[in-house]
Amino acid sequence: MRRVLLMMAGMWAGTVGCNDVTVVAPHPCSGNLSISRIRVSRIDKVDLLVVLDDGPSMADRQAELARRLPELLRQITDPAKDPISGHAAQTVDVHVGILSASLGSAGTSVCTPSVGGAAKDGRAHLLPRTPETSCASITASPLHWVFDPARDPAATFSGADGLNALGEASSCVVRGAGTGGCAFAQPWEATYHFLIDPAPYAKAEVKCTFGPAGDACGNNDIVVEGIDDDLLAQRVAFLRADSFVAVILLSNQNDVSLHPAGKNWLPWAYAAGSMRPGWEACRDLADDLEPDSSGELTAKGCFSCFQDDKNAACKKPWEAADGDAFALRGFHQVQRFGFNFLWSRDRYVDAFTKPTVRGSDGRTAPNPLFSGGFRDTSLVLVTGIVGVPKSLVESDGKPRPLSATDWEKLASPELGKRDPHMVESIAPRAGVARFVGDRTVDLVHGGDREVPGADDLQYACIAPRATPGASCDPATDPLCGATGKQTYTKAYPGLRHLRILEKLGPSGLVASICTESFGPTMTAVAQRIRAVASQQCIRTAMPTAGDGVNCSLFEVLPDVPPGKTCESLTGLGSETGYCTPGSSRCRREGDLMGRTDKASAALQSTFVVNVGATTEIVQGFVDGDNVVVQGSDGKKRLVCELLQLRDRVDAAAASACRSDPSYAPAGGGYCYSSDPAMIGDVCLRSGATSTLRFVGDVQPKVGSEIFPVCGKC
Repeated sequence: MRRVLLMMAGMWAGTVGCNDVTVVAPHPCSGNLSISRIRVSRIDKVDLLVVLDDGPSMADRQAELARRLPELLRQITDPAKDPISGHAAQTVDVHVGILSASLGSAGTSVCTPSVGGAAKDGRAHLLPRTPETSCASITASPLHWVFDPARDPAATFSGADGLNALGEASSCVVRGAGTGGCAFAQPWEATYHFLIDPAPYAKAEVKCTFGPAGDACGNNDIVVEGIDDDLLAQRVAFLRADSFVAVILLSNQNDVSLHPAGKNWLPWAYAAGSMRPGWEACRDLADDLEPDSSGELTAKGCFSCFQDDKNAACKKPWEAADGDAFALRGFHQVQRFGFNFLWSRDRYVDAFTKPTVRGSDGRTAPNPLFSGGFRDTSLVLVTGIVGVPKSLVESDGKPRPLSATDWEKLASPELGKRDPHMVESIAPRAGVARFVGDRTVDLVHGGDREVPGADDLQYACIAPRATPGASCDPATDPLCGATGKQTYTKAYPGLRHLRILEKLGPSGLVASICTESFGPTMTAVAQRIRAVASQQCIRTAMPTAGDGVNCSLFEVLPDVPPGKTCESLTGLGSETGYCTPGSSRCRREGDLMGRTDKASAALQSTFVVNVGATTEIVQGFVDGDNVVVQGSDGKKRLVCELLQLRDRVDAAAASACRSDPSYAPAGGGYCYSSDPAMIGDVCLRSGATSTLRFVGDVQPKVGSEIFPVCGKC
């Protein structure tokens, strides 16, 4: 009796909705078969986290996102059939959480709640901050919608009307975020603190005496204290183990996620013009250099004058071209100050790609995003709506896939390769037109302007405002209209955002904040979610046999539905495309697995299943009318075989399944296709070469896993 040889457990990580099937050519029918696990990424839950820059000048962009969030929610729950998979949307359960990007300034006066109010430090807690001040009817956080109220009677909203209410409530919370937050936005650390950090601190502060000329903090270090149990409770309420996680970050400035350690309070405590500069060797270092420690800088001859004031640069006062304006303390810290006060960008790349991460307590622990055993990188999407010209990231009005050349234009450390609008600079930049009262000289950002006080950066892009803003001078400011009010909104180069998103690969999506409507961006996000939820993409080719594959396909359901067999799952009985392993309906003479009885088929069923946060190799056995597998948790999981469509339809129909996105069979089954039109953009961009397509009544269940057993006879 043949036994299945397990060749590979787990799935290939690092792509969106794609799976790598390792196929080893065995000896003819000798039992040296290959079995691989494919995550069924069709999901019915989406956990959507929105992270808002709530600093000055963000009101118009917040309002635009508030208008468009309901569109995103409708699209991901739209029951209209997907043209490729042929099935309706499966998202029937949605969580929405909204965060402020304000995390204070480590206890210094610039962004401490005791001076500026609670909005200066949102502590990465979900909004609204207090029901009394915004969205008074919203008392639950996160917001929770289910299609069927019986699924979760405690859900905030349910049904079609409830979906509209979810959209209205989400919009209300976004609008209520306001612009009273910290001017130094930390969207990536707010995301990490809430969603990822295994031990989120309760407080991180330095002891200082506040004063009008800056804070006197002496030789004190930032002290990190406690665990934020309230935050952890909110995380538990928001993050499900078996959901698609979508994060949307909205910010019109570069990220300044402060690392609360040592003397990293320095930029926020010193008054304008009083920061110590870096040595001369620091000035020419690439602007992507943001080391975790000073060791990498000292090796390049770059020191801070706080550390060593022997360099000539330490004796010179700040010049008019860069007067060390307080508002620019996040700008070019290494080049200007000889020290990096921010968290490494790799912290946030690891957050969305690695199974273990470092907590605020310094210990490495399982990543909450992946520790449930179900989710992997294919079920994560991080979208940055940030400062970048839309022409560099859009096509036909919506975000597009970015090539290596595109990324060079966006964020290359070599300035000669980068689009000049993406260069951070106080002074007007080479290759960019100057603003002289006419913004049409540069349709991207209106033209570079003179900054007499050296207290602002040049814009990356601008966009029309829905309503007029603050007073301004139309002769000197491209944001200004003829009436002396701002009619455009601005954004600065979002380089840290972009460099993180680039490393996230297919799990990242870039959109411009400088666009009149975020509608196309919401559509792009929805399409990515639905594409992952409806396709199985494969990077390694399966062995073909005539009009199909020389594989048997098994589905392991997360449980055994009461009173159900594989044949009764769809209510079609013997007409269904599911069958109990060993059934003659699912096996033809000469097929890889061959015809056998139920008991023998059970012995062939050796799979890897999730048991809690771990995986176990389990052996099938007969349980009544079914073949099941059972882990150490005692939970039985139903094992079914899936019928290839070729065994239910004629050759023309089988061919249509492999090449025609609109094909909808009378019965059902699966087919295997290498046609680019069938693979789809999401999979192609990840390097996938083929796809499994499930049609008709053969639709893997939410939480299932598919195991192709492949070989050659």
